[in-house]
Amino acid sequence: MVHDPDNATNQPKNAKGGEAKPIKYIRHYPTSKRGGKNSTRAEDASTEARVAQLHLSKANRFGAGNHSYVYRAPLTLPEPLSAHSPTGQVTVAAKLSYARCTAHNLLRNEAGVYNSFPKNIQEEYCGYNIVPQCRFPVPAAPIVPKFFGYYLPVNDRGEVLDNHHDNCSERNPCTVAWPSPILLMEECGSPVEPSQFTLEQRTECFSLILRLHYLEIVQGSFYVRNIMMQPGPLTVPPEKRSSDTPSFRIIDFGRGESWEWYVKDPRKNGRYLSYQDLRHEFMASVGDELARARKELLIEDFGF
Repeated sequence: MVHDPDNATNQPKNAKGGEAKPIKYIRHYPTSKRGGKNSTRAEDASTEARVAQLHLSKANRFGAGNHSYVYRAPLTLPEPLSAHSPTGQVTVAAKLSYARCTAHNLLRNEAGVYNSFPKNIQEEYCGYNIVPQCRFPVPAAPIVPKFFGYYLPVNDRGEVLDNHHDNCSERNPCTVAWPSPILLMEECGSPVEPSQFTLEQRTECFSLILRLHYLEIVQGSFYVRNIMMQPGPLTVPPEKRSSDTPSFRIIDFGRGESWEWYVKDPRKNGRYLSYQDLRHEFMASVGDELARARKELLIEDFGF
């Protein structure tokens, strides 16, 4: 249930007025192992449902991009779960789309990318990685935030709303009155400032995009605003974390794509491509993103 007194989710106006009621959302990703398929009606997924309470407020907005707002949101976990905090709640980052069809499409794509990530790139480890193109070992840290799910609104008829336009472009989008889906993930701090970093810290950031490329995934919009930093390491209690040992994450996968997805659709820009041409184009996008990462992170070509 989503508590949204400021209507950040863009729900239809209540003609009767009065106090805003909690809004029902249902998880679309990750797919429930019990159900097998993603449900299209709320009652299909009601068996043994676990209900959490998400609290949205426009005062807690802490990020805005080209297609979405991000809110810091308290989350009350389903019983009997509880967090070790004064309120028993945890804090998550909640990402909601703008009122444009293409913004909904990008958030939907981002959720699909997060859902496809292997668990290990979201988890903390001790030790170091040897990453080719980096001159020295880098911490064995997560690449991306922990993914807590992608949730779709449920209307008064019990229908799950998964609205999208397949034929609109970002140059010519439609303004829509659709309620926004919600992408929940780990809050990961603030955008990095490579000019303030040591070579080791810039190299660690650079290693994240290299590791993502080894999984044959491109982020799609690599800028420093999409690499987050927070005091670390996260394997120690908060009071022992320091900005001298930061923890980094890559975010914003609205334009992300994997080779597995890319090869399934051979039609690109109105023409059909062979497997070899598809592979060439995908690897060209990897190369372009790598070059941008070097530029954004102030990584010299030599020595890597």
